[in-house]
Amino acid sequence: MTKYKMLIMIATGMIMAALIGCGSVKDDAGLNTETVTETEEATVNESDEMSEQVSQDNEKAPSLREEATKDNSDAKDSAGDENIYEQFLNDELELDGEKFSEIFSFMYEDFDTQPVTFYYDVDEDGKDELLVSTVFYGYNIYDVRDGKLVLLDCGDGTAAACGVYEGNGHIYVSHSDFSHAGRKMLTLTRYDQGGNVTETITINAEYWDSETDMYDESSDFTYNGQKITMQEYEDYMNSFIFIDPDSEKARPAP
Repeated sequence: MTKYKMLIMIATGMIMAALIGCGSVKDDAGLNTETVTETEEATVNESDEMSEQVSQDNEKAPSLREEATKDNSDAKDSAGDENIYEQFLNDELELDGEKFSEIFSFMYEDFDTQPVTFYYDVDEDGKDELLVSTVFYGYNIYDVRDGKLVLLDCGDGTAAACGVYEGNGHIYVSHSDFSHAGRKMLTLTRYDQGGNVTETITINAEYWDSETDMYDESSDFTYNGQKITMQEYEDYMNSFIFIDPDSEKARPAP
């Protein structure tokens, strides 16, 4: 074999090897292309699922934000109300031209004591009102409306002392006459947050001729003007709980 033939054979072998190698690379490239395509499709599907989830979360977010905003607003309102109450208690705010110490000066002068103050939600609006307890006339109940202090209710002498009762699933402001002979009279009034009366209940016992000043089976008992028995009267009275400054839900005012 001549030198040229050997060179030709070597060159031919190298060309064949190169051609085989290119074929292998081509096949691998085809496989890699399929793998990349599958990966891209999976990524697109995952992206679509994530977008859908984000969209659903964004739909829920406004309602959650609204609830949080309402809670924060209620908290701010309550804090604002109590700031007004505290200003009133500290003689920094007048109501109808009078300071707290002036309104309740009779407590200091006539009874040598000071009024007891506490917070309680009287009108079921989720915010506490300020209650001031006096000696014979019951409570003065103060509320805040549109940023202003107002007197919601108060006692009207010893024949209509003001109190607060819880019962029948609601809170009621009471006017009662339990200190005079021959009668036990109770009127319960339910207020809404605007100070409007939404319900009134009367529960009375009258025993004008009783020598012991006590009612018995022969006394006159009425519920909202309708005659009832003594047992029914006592059942009604026992179904309402009087709220005093030491009650579980009452909060002391500063």
